[in-house]
Amino acid sequence: FDNDMTVHSSSNIKIYLLTFLLLYLSNCSLMGLEDEESTVDTTPPVPLTALQGTWNSSCTSGSPYQTETLQIVGFDLTLGAITFDDSFCSSARYSVRRSYSNLVGGSSPLILPNGSVGYTMNSRLKEFNVTPLTSEARKTMNDTLYCGITTWQENQSSNIAGRNCGSGTNPVLDTSVTDMYSLAGSSLYIGSSKKSYQKNP
Repeated sequence: FDNDMTVHSSSNIKIYLLTFLLLYLSNCSLMGLEDEESTVDTTPPVPLTALQGTWNSSCTSGSPYQTETLQIVGFDLTLGAITFDDSFCSSARYSVRRSYSNLVGGSSPLILPNGSVGYTMNSRLKEFNVTPLTSEARKTMNDTLYCGITTWQENQSSNIAGRNCGSGTNPVLDTSVTDMYSLAGSSLYIGSSKKSYQKNP
């Protein structure tokens, strides 16, 4: 009788310990799963409404010395760049202006060239012009047949869409264009230019 009681008690203790162990491991697994799920990024994409306004890039530190201004109004985007002769970006040489319409932001996150998480931005090219801002720039452009044009005039813009200006043929007007962007505070990064722009107050 005593031996039988000992056997049953021993068996009950083993069953109890086994049950407790299984419950403990089960709770650990659930806790680990919850921790893993909590790290999943569920941040919604930055809406294009957050990009409305005017953004500026600072003077580049190396040649070509440039500043850029990006403006987004509604579903239209305009990017203007000015190239300078000096590292202080004070002597403007020529400007480039590109305008896009039908701006639509993507919803799937991706990694941009600067390592930030951003989204695609689709639009249609509506304007692509270059304007020589000095007589010297005008002469150089005409002498070198820049973009295949020989009639450059100072402070007058010329359409260079669909033309080869030395680094491949530019897209024609009304072409669908895809770019990438990311927004961190007051800093907007654009993938194609590989530059950050600060928003005007």
